[in-house]
Amino acid sequence: MSNPTESTTQPIATKRPYTHIAKAVVVGDAAVGKTSLLVRYVKGIFNPTYILTIGVAFHVKDIVVGENVLRLQIWDTGGQERFGPIRQLYYRGAKGVLLVYDRSNPDSFNRIEYWLKEVKRSCGDVPQVLVANKSDLAAKVKSEEARKTTEDNSMVFVETSAKDDVNVDFAFAELSRLILNRTV
Repeated sequence: MSNPTESTTQPIATKRPYTHIAKAVVVGDAAVGKTSLLVRYVKGIFNPTYILTIGVAFHVKDIVVGENVLRLQIWDTGGQERFGPIRQLYYRGAKGVLLVYDRSNPDSFNRIEYWLKEVKRSCGDVPQVLVANKSDLAAKVKSEEARKTTEDNSMVFVETSAKDDVNVDFAFAELSRLILNRTV
């Protein structure tokens, strides 16, 4: 996992006008915690009840990155297979992707390769952060496996817990930093 203190990105809300705008997409299997991560990040709350995302949900948050203010438009996609055809539409114009898996569910990690292919096919070569969510639960996927995946695919790896608010801001801050590094 990256060390949050090493980043120059400050995951804070600001009243300053944004200098850049970018679309980010959050993808991964159903029930890995994509919506929980997003709601924790944008609203600062956690809802322990699972709510199925139908198609897509949309959130906006401004984030300070160095001297820039990035307006991040975050699209939360439904992870069920039946949303596959419609999900393709939501990738259009994405400048970055959070790929999320549940570290207590090996099947969700094993499907990361599927998500990588879908993102590559739909978005091309955009910055990606691999997120091991639910760090509050016992790990059934070793961090070393995830790090190998990130090394093989030039991604950043972050372990998070939407429930305990661990590294949620940092995951989005890293994605924002990577997006701005490509656009500024």
